[in-house]
Amino acid sequence: MTKVEATQAQEKFSEILALVENRQERIVIESEGQVIAAVISYADLKRLEALEDARDVADVQRAIAESNSEFYSVEEVITSYNELHGTDFTVENILND
Repeated sequence: MTKVEATQAQEKFSEILALVENRQERIVIESEGQVIAAVISYADLKRLEALEDARDVADVQRAIAESNSEFYSVEEVITSYNELHGTDFTVENILND
């Protein structure tokens, strides 16, 4: 991983992009000694997103396994909400707004 000051990153942005693209280098950008950003490859980003998605799925699975209560469908929740608040929401009009 390479650290670069923000002013230097601005001046050498095309070189930084080339390092990321060609060498899969990860660049950390600092300003006044504080890390403010990172430049990573698109492949790294996709791997990070996949890890986040897997963690989210695991969290949901754990919550379901640990839950002693019922789960309700979206339609059931909307119907209950409508009854409680005198509204007329549907899944379709919520998604289309």
